[in-house]
Amino acid sequence: MTAPPLVRIGDIDIWAVLDGHMTVAQPAGFPAEDDPEFAVHAEYLHDGRWHLDIGGFVVRTGDRVVLIDAGSGPGDGEPFVPAVDESDPTLLRWAADNGHPDPDAARAVLRTIVQTDLRTGSFGASLAALGFQPDDVTDVLLSHLHFDHIGWLSVDGKPYFPNAVVRCERHDAEYFLAPDFDDGFYRVLWNAMPTSERMAPVLAQFEPWDEDAAIAPGLDCVYAPGHTPGSAIFSITSGSERALILGDSVHCPQELMDPDFFGGGVDIAQADATRERIRRDAEDGATLLSAPHFPRLQFGRLRVGDRPRRWSFEWVPAG
Repeated sequence: MTAPPLVRIGDIDIWAVLDGHMTVAQPAGFPAEDDPEFAVHAEYLHDGRWHLDIGGFVVRTGDRVVLIDAGSGPGDGEPFVPAVDESDPTLLRWAADNGHPDPDAARAVLRTIVQTDLRTGSFGASLAALGFQPDDVTDVLLSHLHFDHIGWLSVDGKPYFPNAVVRCERHDAEYFLAPDFDDGFYRVLWNAMPTSERMAPVLAQFEPWDEDAAIAPGLDCVYAPGHTPGSAIFSITSGSERALILGDSVHCPQELMDPDFFGGGVDIAQADATRERIRRDAEDGATLLSAPHFPRLQFGRLRVGDRPRRWSFEWVPAG
């Protein structure tokens, strides 16, 4: 028996699958705690830290059990704390590749990242608690190929979802699986397995799609580059209801509420354009929004106020 879904979109059910938790130094740009606009952030901003959950979503549509993103991988749940600083050349190279070639600007960005800890390992237990087993999954859709979205594709050199077709957008496959791709940032900072090594056991199951694609009844992949070259958003529609699962195009509601808030990406301008497209698409409040780093992967709604344009975000209750 499966647990009640987190949300139901028409006749499509969606569950959140938690895998772990990450904290980083709180970046500039969030409202002050005594500002009424801070209320939406209270659950994941405290003690000067930004708390990001890590996980994925199970979507059951018709006879398909689709997993969207696969967490950061096996672990014992204990915090991994990197012994590095923002002057590490591998980290500076990553910052330059992600839109911050100026060393001073790169160090400022890294300062909010390297003060971090990562806990992972609960994906399998979370999936089982919802009433699903890895064998039940028919499709794995990856918003992009960063380590904290592909971590349970393989375990001990074997596919963790043996019956699933594994998919991502082709631009991401070409970028992350290229022979010269450098995973150094993720290895240094989070002791992450290289992408090629994590993906190798599932390549026989791997079928990338090109830009936009219809995958299952009511479930479409929407090309949303910027965070990575092939980042995707997932649109779930049934009847008059709709939800968007945003991948890392959006990490937290502030990126939707404030267009000037730093969101990051291999192409900053493109990432900003993607977020603006999300705002315009969802600002009427009718579409439910979530992402793999939202607190408890819960859903919310974006709303637009009077001119000049100003957005607000409100969480919606589960179930």
